[in-house]
Amino acid sequence: MTDWVRPLDASGRPKREPESPRPRDPLSFERAVERFAEEWVSPKTGRSFSITSRRNVLDNLLGGPLSAFRSGRDITSVKHWNGDLAADYLRWLQDELRRDSATIKKVRSQLRSFGVFCHERLNAQSIAGTALAEFDVSTEADYERRTDRPLNHAEVDTLTAAARTARDHLAMAMLLYTGMRPGELIALDISSIRLDTAPPVVELRGAAHAGANAKAERDIPLTIGQTFLPKLLRTHLADPARSAGASRLLLSHRSDARGVRRPLTLNGLRAMLFDLGVQTGIRCNAYRLRHTFCTWCAASGLPMTHLQQLLGHATSDGIEQYYRGRGARSALEDAARLRF
Repeated sequence: MTDWVRPLDASGRPKREPESPRPRDPLSFERAVERFAEEWVSPKTGRSFSITSRRNVLDNLLGGPLSAFRSGRDITSVKHWNGDLAADYLRWLQDELRRDSATIKKVRSQLRSFGVFCHERLNAQSIAGTALAEFDVSTEADYERRTDRPLNHAEVDTLTAAARTARDHLAMAMLLYTGMRPGELIALDISSIRLDTAPPVVELRGAAHAGANAKAERDIPLTIGQTFLPKLLRTHLADPARSAGASRLLLSHRSDARGVRRPLTLNGLRAMLFDLGVQTGIRCNAYRLRHTFCTWCAASGLPMTHLQQLLGHATSDGIEQYYRGRGARSALEDAARLRF
């Protein structure tokens, strides 16, 4: 029997019980980092990240080392991340991967700011943690880097033979035979490679390349101590497997939504050199390749001011070490060649 007292639903349909809200999927670590890079405002300066700083944050917090660390601990959501894990990661970077203290301090600062952001904006209560706040950076790896002797030619041959791809071979050769910084190398566009000049050069033009990583505008010959580097570059640029729309010289093995391979990152370059060292038992990093370049140039008689120009240094500080003990010998050799 119809209940005439009960009001009718305007739709003529029976009312349904309200559904309980569905639990939201936990915010992924990757999305939390992206939001941090996009939305973070420094409490000290009141400014957001610059384009270069944003790229650096994404490289450090989404790059290969931290991704491998999270994968080993099955960390996919930001709610599973905390300050103790962040400190463990920094310790791993410092003790196992032997990153220099400046890099560790930069990543520590980014992780601390990321923790504050997640606590304030994403309601992640334990993201900062006392272990991260109290983590102390060691300079032991810096000492090891300073005491690394230059590579000899046999070691260079071994590392070259161990390179898995032509790209890895080229990256190592560019660092070894131009002395450029790793940040400058990964930021190179193909338009900066001038194979049509005599001699062929790579053009570095300040912020257009790598922001603070490019210290000075300069041209570096591609034939310092050898003649094969231009050939390697031509072969690399003509590779049919190279993405047609890519402008960067060195590309990673990952592709974007359009199928264009992404630029190689600083962490990717470091990981590649580290792997070469593991395979060969020869410590291999960008600093040691640059150190070898400087040693070879000085030993071959390149004037100190010329090496300073090639490296993009404002002063000769840090270069003089390569010329200590050579002054007297060079003076004798130059004097012996004099004819009046």
